[in-house]
Amino acid sequence: SRAIIRYYATKHADQGTELLGSTLKEQALVNQWLEVEAHNYNEPLFAIVLQLLVFPSMGLPTDPAVVKANEARLSQVLDVYDQHLAKNKYLAGQFFSMADLSHLPGTQHLVTTLGMSHLVKERQHVNAWWEDISSRPAWKKVLQLVPKPPE
Repeated sequence: SRAIIRYYATKHADQGTELLGSTLKEQALVNQWLEVEAHNYNEPLFAIVLQLLVFPSMGLPTDPAVVKANEARLSQVLDVYDQHLAKNKYLAGQFFSMADLSHLPGTQHLVTTLGMSHLVKERQHVNAWWEDISSRPAWKKVLQLVPKPPE
């Protein structure tokens, strides 16, 4: 949960990257983008994950109309992100934060497992941001720990 990641980022703020912002303004921006991720980005993405990953793994039918509608919603959200990232290296400004980190798992599914990398790649600034945050050494270590799905 976002509350748990905030807790650990606060608890371990003296170790590694400052993920919650170092000023009150930066902290507000991090929190704002965490809310955007939770309510605008994650909702359509999670609906797609349910339809394309979870339901099939449970032997349940998928609804292509739900996938299509949520892909359109997510596309609109990513258009807003692209405009924002044209002026900012990261979501909360010029520093990597919890707001960026919280996008890693879902976006990883989007560009790999779900086969919807075009949603990221067709947006110049979103793509540059994704290439940056997904190439961080800590994220690469996390990916090494994730079991590969059976083929």
